[in-house]
Amino acid sequence: MKTVLIVFALVVLALVLPVFMAPKTLPEGFDRNLPWQITLDAAGNSAVFGLTPGQSRLADARALFGGDFDVAVIAASNQVGALEVDYAQRSFGMLLARLILTLEATPEEIDAMRERALKREYKEGSTKKFTLHPDDRARAEDAVIRAISLIPNARLDEETITRLFGKAAETLPEGKTLTHYLYPDKGLDIVIDEKGRDILQYVAPGDFDARIRAPLEQAPSAPDARREDARQDTGQSRNLC
Repeated sequence: MKTVLIVFALVVLALVLPVFMAPKTLPEGFDRNLPWQITLDAAGNSAVFGLTPGQSRLADARALFGGDFDVAVIAASNQVGALEVDYAQRSFGMLLARLILTLEATPEEIDAMRERALKREYKEGSTKKFTLHPDDRARAEDAVIRAISLIPNARLDEETITRLFGKAAETLPEGKTLTHYLYPDKGLDIVIDEKGRDILQYVAPGDFDARIRAPLEQAPSAPDARREDARQDTGQSRNLC
C-alpha cells in the first residue's frame, strides 16, 4: 500500500511540477505602444502609439486601431467644441485605456458640422455631443490628428510618473484637484485629477505652448469637455506599472 501511494505521489508531481516551472508567457506586443514610449525625429516631431500629432491622419489611426470608434463634435457649455474620435477601450501593452483623438478643424467647419448633425445630445454635465452627418464623417478620415488623449484605467501618482516618463520640466496646479506634469520637449501633459480619471495629453512639441501652456495660464480656467467626460468615466483602478 505504501508503495502504491509513493508511485501515485510521483505521478502527480510529474504532472504538476512542469506547470509551475514553465516560464510565464506574455502576449505578443506587450512591451510596445506604451504611453511612455515617445520618440522624437530629427525635426523635433514626436510620435506615440504609432501616430505623430500634427502629421498623422484619422485614416492612419484606423489602420492601427481599427474602425470601431465614435466620431463627433464634443462641446462644453458656451464653447464651439472640437472634432473628436473616441476609441472606448484599447490595449496598450498590458494597459487598458480609452483613446481620444482630436482632429484639426476650424471653428467655422465645426459650426457647419453642428448644423448638419444627425443627433444632438447631452453627455455628462453640460457637455454636448453632435453626431456627424455621413458626409462629414467621411471627410474626417483625411483630417490631421491635432492631439492624442489617453485615459488609462490605472491611476497615476508622482512617483510612477517620474519613474516612467522622467522628471517633469514643470508642475502646475489647476484648481483644487488637478495637477499638470509638463514635458514640453515631448509634447506631453499628464493631468492628475484627485476626483476623476487621469489624462495623458500628447501634442506636437512645437504646438505645446499654444495648445497646452497658454490655456493653463488663462484664468479662470474654462470647462473642459474631455475632463468632465473623464470624471464620469468608470473603470478599474490599479497601478499603471
